[in-house]
Amino acid sequence: MIFTALKISIFITLLIIGIFIFFGYIYSVIEKRNTRYIFSTFGNLGILFTGIIGTSIHEIGHLIMCLIFNHKVINFQLFNFKGYKYESTLGYVSHKYNKNSLYQRAGNFFIGIGPIISGTLFMMLSFKLLMPEKFTLLDINYFLLYMNNINIETFTLLLINLFKVVFSALFSIHNLGNIKFYIFVYLMISISTHISLSKKDFENSSIGIFSLFIILFLSSLICVTFNLNNFLSIFINYLLYLFIFLSIGLIFALISLGIVYIVYSIR
Repeated sequence: MIFTALKISIFITLLIIGIFIFFGYIYSVIEKRNTRYIFSTFGNLGILFTGIIGTSIHEIGHLIMCLIFNHKVINFQLFNFKGYKYESTLGYVSHKYNKNSLYQRAGNFFIGIGPIISGTLFMMLSFKLLMPEKFTLLDINYFLLYMNNINIETFTLLLINLFKVVFSALFSIHNLGNIKFYIFVYLMISISTHISLSKKDFENSSIGIFSLFIILFLSSLICVTFNLNNFLSIFINYLLYLFIFLSIGLIFALISLGIVYIVYSIR
């Protein structure tokens, strides 16, 4: 029983960490290129133009996770309007926690990766609100079929199909006369250029990994003991949903990189 719970908790912990390391790294690579092209083309005004929304969403991700995991927020700044030209820190959330609390220590992991969650959810929300007809084309249950037997081939097929749906939905001639489409593109560029995790974010996340594992192990042990396997299945399904949303957010980031690169090349 304990061995089964241990295997389950190790699997889920590695799955969670793997998902966020994978997407965190790719988002970081895309953001660096995006920021370079924007800064080379527009200078500090480009950082201001994208940072007001993007950095704010980034810091809101940290802030919400602090509140969820009961960390005390000492101070925060969603965007540094005064020093964005001269300082490397565009925003911050300062917080502290009770080191004796397993829950609060585990929260460090989610606080660290908070910007990826908030950024992706904001992308999806913007998509749904600004382009609802196109959003309905994303049938999440259809894409979940690919996740039943995930491997490199199905993962590649998943991304290809997601890209086809999103690309055909967005880059349609009917969108050219739609002001909401241009607002949506601006939001995507803003978020994708500020969604990645800093070195400090990764360090903070690593603090909570062991505590996260302990909580998952205890939860798995309870589920195994009382035969509550449905709860484990529901949790894994939520991770699959998160994986798909992160994949869609990644596609938006790649599309915004393409748009920024075209503007950079023209200038």
